Amino acid sequence: MRPRLALCVASSFAAIAFAGAAFAAPTVTLLPSGEFVSSLSYDGTVACGNIVWDGSYETFRWTAAGGIVRLGRDTVIPIGRGAGTPDISYNGNQVSASILSSDFQLTQGLWDIGNGWTETMPPPPADGALVDDGYGSAWGLSGNGQVVTGFFWSAAYRAIASSWSESSGVLALGQTAGRSARANATNYDGSVTCGWEEGETGSWFPRAWRNGTKYELSNVDGGVTAAEGINGDGSLIVGSSADENTALNVATIWTWNGSGYDAQQVGALPDTLPGFGQAILLAITNDGSLAVGVNQYSWGNTEGMVWTQGTGLISAAAYFAMVGVVLPDGYAVADCYNVSADGSTINATIFDNETFNYYSAIIRLRQPCPGDLNNDGQVDDSDFVSFAAQYDVLECASASMTGYCRADMNSDEYVDDADFVLFAQAYDQLVCP
Repeated sequence: MRPRLALCVASSFAAIAFAGAAFAAPTVTLLPSGEFVSSLSYDGTVACGNIVWDGSYETFRWTAAGGIVRLGRDTVIPIGRGAGTPDISYNGNQVSASILSSDFQLTQGLWDIGNGWTETMPPPPADGALVDDGYGSAWGLSGNGQVVTGFFWSAAYRAIASSWSESSGVLALGQTAGRSARANATNYDGSVTCGWEEGETGSWFPRAWRNGTKYELSNVDGGVTAAEGINGDGSLIVGSSADENTALNVATIWTWNGSGYDAQQVGALPDTLPGFGQAILLAITNDGSLAVGVNQYSWGNTEGMVWTQGTGLISAAAYFAMVGVVLPDGYAVADCYNVSADGSTINATIFDNETFNYYSAIIRLRQPCPGDLNNDGQVDDSDFVSFAAQYDVLECASASMTGYCRADMNSDEYVDDADFVLFAQAYDQLVCP
């Protein structure tokens, strides 16, 4: 049995007044051109993406201290194939991506900070097949870093929406026979997944899979619509759906009501023309207060957009101006690709109108605050209660772990005495930076 810290030293720390906190101004970190972020950890301190400037599309992991670290197993140069998106776990210790398999094919992979890459295939599942140098591709990763989602190929050349874990192997999520589907994202424990399914005419429709049941989020034909992002408990899904009134594919939020998902179409930015443009939400915070995405106009022009409960859908430029984010002169926001689960960090693609280069920007709306387990801007008694509950469970991988294991402050997959020392230090500061 592990040594137990005497948590009874305080059932409640001494109350401290919270007054007049001045939070740090937002910061913008630009990555080198050609190194594009696709996913953020829970608090945005770790990211992953693709290196494209050299044509490799190799997966990388990024931290502010270590910068870009290549993870290897790239596919584009060796076999001329690439697909999927790199995604990262809440603690930043795991990354999923499409990688080069041991037999030199395209497959799904899961990278771990201690163990490197694990490939999900070969072999493919019983109903799977090797098609055009690929077994399938990775498009999502659960917050706990244990479940990879995407699709595998069938012998009938259909994409089969799938999930993988070390214990289950590759599993089909379930779809209409003879049609393709893909799982784009999954929640913290991999129990709720979202993506798209092909219709009779080949159009894509947004779908969700919840504990083995498929939910048809919309069946209005808009050509290409899909569910793209999901929050930690699977109660909120974002993407796009066809609006019959405007003939536009519009940004959409689906909310779980206990038996199904209710759709809220939040629209598109002004001057988005039917037949030429659309609006897509790509990610949402765990509490549903902020979602981000991209608005596509005619001729391929795009603009980042942000939705909040207070503002509705607005351009990223307007939102950044409102919250004090300052971008370099001459830079435009081409998209907002992701937002961290805690809402502290947005990953945007920035276009330089002078050099015509694109950059990934990691935009911190507020600074990291380890110990603020309930995300309220301070580390106090309520956070101590959450810490104690997670400390009693110990292992982040346990099914009984609560709070997304945010009390694992040193990211070693356990909540133990070492984490308590760090929590106590954060508690002494009270106010988040």
